[in-house]
Amino acid sequence: MTHLLWHRYRYYAYERALALREVETLLPDTEMAETDDGIRLCGSFNQAAAERLVYFAATSVSGQLDPTTQSRLERVNGNGMNRQSTRYSAHGLHEYKGKFNPQIARALLNILDVQRHDRVIDPFCGSGTALLECAHLGIRAIGVDLNPLAIFIANAKIDALRVPASEHRRALEVVLRRQKTVRLPKPVSQDIRAEYLRSWFEAPVLEAIERLRISIVGQRCPSKATLLAIASNLLRDYSLQDPNDLRIRRRKTPVPSKPFHEAFEETALQFLTKLEDAQAVLRKSPIRSRALRIDSRTLRLGQRGIGTVRFDCALTSPPYATALPYIDTQRLSLVWLGLIPPSEILSLEARLVGSREMRGESKRELLTNLITNSANLPATQAKYCRTLQAAISDHDGFRRRAVPLLLYRYFEGMAEAFRALRHLMKDNAPFALIVGRNHTILGGNRFDIDTPAHLVAIAQSSGWTHQETIPLQTYQRYGYHMENAVTDEALVIVRAA
Repeated sequence: MTHLLWHRYRYYAYERALALREVETLLPDTEMAETDDGIRLCGSFNQAAAERLVYFAATSVSGQLDPTTQSRLERVNGNGMNRQSTRYSAHGLHEYKGKFNPQIARALLNILDVQRHDRVIDPFCGSGTALLECAHLGIRAIGVDLNPLAIFIANAKIDALRVPASEHRRALEVVLRRQKTVRLPKPVSQDIRAEYLRSWFEAPVLEAIERLRISIVGQRCPSKATLLAIASNLLRDYSLQDPNDLRIRRRKTPVPSKPFHEAFEETALQFLTKLEDAQAVLRKSPIRSRALRIDSRTLRLGQRGIGTVRFDCALTSPPYATALPYIDTQRLSLVWLGLIPPSEILSLEARLVGSREMRGESKRELLTNLITNSANLPATQAKYCRTLQAAISDHDGFRRRAVPLLLYRYFEGMAEAFRALRHLMKDNAPFALIVGRNHTILGGNRFDIDTPAHLVAIAQSSGWTHQETIPLQTYQRYGYHMENAVTDEALVIVRAA
């Protein structure tokens, strides 16, 4: 008799539903019967396949317990079995806003029956949650994103996993010794980067973070990106910005009294302990994931880094209409790491799918596009945007008045991404999206924006067929600012027609 045992933490209803779907895919030759503590199986049992299960803590075969890989990864992070861990392995490297739950990503790989020889692509990879889960399984994966910080962090996570934690520790020790004696370069006139950072950091703090950066960059080792990402994650806490505000506002509280290098060392050691534990659990396998800075709307076969072989699966957690101000929120890290100059921050923000910024486009131009449906969106989506536009009243603020235009532009961007991605996929290849619903109030009336349904219609007009949509109830993305959290989401699965 074989028994699959639940984790001890509280499940959302969607997690139990996904758990059953995992079993159906990975253990197709068994019959299931639910029990109080798990699932009883009858039939041919594949222990190796069962080890991939996400939402089960262990298998019990004739009374002998065998923990799943997921269970062991979560346990070694200090949570026991009473709460779900989302920071295992390298997932906790950086508190990137808006990243989705790693258990979801791994469960999707199981449900979609992705094998180690398959190729996976994430067209909005963010900080690399799906890429890291593919790396855990030895699956070849490519992620693309227009945000250079997202690409930096995603690759830093993959590099962290690839290199033994002991090597990272040695690199950390060298950096901490060197930062005590490193000399800062003499100020250069018209140094835009330095001037910008001086406006957001007190002089002693800026000196400390610059000494640390020079110490890390000066090392010839594969730990550079990992250590820089850890330091970058602390910048807002030590800046003159309000660390709890997604927008750029001056803080009213003092900066931490703990020296920056001490906070960096403490954070780095905590991360490396988790990484070391994860590396002890994971089987050694080739890590073939990589993130590329490419606009998903311009993807094509033969593109550098994409290759000429079509993909077997796509999965992502895309931005939603009027998304978080990713670039604006991360401006300190972007500038400190030298990824973009300060002058490009807002223009880059405006280029992201789902952006709230309208730089380079006039409202008149956007309104004309909406009214004429210049993007040739499906009639229902174009009409919905016109309905929102017609509902605007004189009492609506400028942000609300912009929603219909931004929503139309978002639908256009997603249509372009769907079309570009379709040409990269094998026929009938699945594409899974975790999509959030949101709402707006115009003219005193509430309008619920059913983004999952809208994206299904747009996908169908762009070369995809709809397989199913699964509600995710109260699932919340890990790391979100609560005021901006999307609490009503859905899993949409489409296939390349």
